Amino acid sequence: MAFTASTRLVRCGLWAYVVALGATAHAEGANSLKPLDSQLFHSLSRVGAPIVQPDQPLALYTTSRYDPEANKSFSHLSLLNTDSGESTQLTPEMEGERISSPMWLDQGTAGYVFRGALYRHNLEPATNGTLLYNATVGIGSATYRPATGTLFFTADVYSDGNISSVVEHRERERSRKDTAQVFDNLWARHWNKWMTPVKSNLFAVNVSVAGSAGGGQQEPGNEVNLMQKLAPVRDPLLRWDIESYAVTADGRRAAFVVRNPGPDMAWSTNVDLYLTSCDGSGQPELLTGASNGAASAPAFSADGTAVAWLQMETPGYESDIRRIFIHNVTTGETRTIARDWILSPHFMIWSADASTLHAL
Repeated sequence: MAFTASTRLVRCGLWAYVVALGATAHAEGANSLKPLDSQLFHSLSRVGAPIVQPDQPLALYTTSRYDPEANKSFSHLSLLNTDSGESTQLTPEMEGERISSPMWLDQGTAGYVFRGALYRHNLEPATNGTLLYNATVGIGSATYRPATGTLFFTADVYSDGNISSVVEHRERERSRKDTAQVFDNLWARHWNKWMTPVKSNLFAVNVSVAGSAGGGQQEPGNEVNLMQKLAPVRDPLLRWDIESYAVTADGRRAAFVVRNPGPDMAWSTNVDLYLTSCDGSGQPELLTGASNGAASAPAFSADGTAVAWLQMETPGYESDIRRIFIHNVTTGETRTIARDWILSPHFMIWSADASTLHAL
């Protein structure tokens, strides 16, 4: 079997799962079988998705666990050798907020997000990472592209879309004499979350990893909001709010998924996909204007010439089948494939030569 990026990812996922099960079994003891109750279930270790190193048989992954006795959560970052199956814990266990967004900053440097800031790690076992980038607000869903030295992340901002003004807005809210909120739309609450003026946007910023062994922290202030040029929305409670995104390997284009804000948001399933340049210079291009269903799971081919996504086509139908769409970035052509497939995938991975899509 050819050793492609996609097969390496599958192998890493299986190895990470096996490692987690092995660690849990060892902790519990070989002959101490217990019934699966709620306390045991919540105390099991949870392994995050592995992030493969493109040029070496290595992958990063996170592990988190809850300690019911201490009523505390812990997490750490680990390194997996996909050839030998050996796993090495890189960071000590961190208490509180989970380590997230593991990434490769270069071949010998890992990155991760903890408590809303980006840290780098030199792959030395049982050592703490060093702070690399700390914005004025917490960041999440981060990824890094070494080709351009660009960090991509989501952050909660107000109607001006600027990270630098978030602190000022928060102070203004704290100084209010009341907590009343007027809703002019039925989209007042989604599941357990009230609508507020704070929305999650997609940002890009250049972060240098040169001299990462002893380099200093990068100062915030040059972040670019890649959603800033979307059509303005008058109601601040209904502004654009990102759901997911993908970035090309060269860090020059991004595709992001957002729910279309409007007076029908309470019953509409219209979730759109936009394509944009990562320097923020161009107007985001709507790729799903022909559909009023929900788009999800964008994925770029390795060369960045195509982006695939999953599309529900029936408006208002939240359980609709997800169809596979592919947009050619060069020609602008959009097509759909596997129309006779009766299964509804959740996400996709391109093969290294962009000839095959692996769907799960």
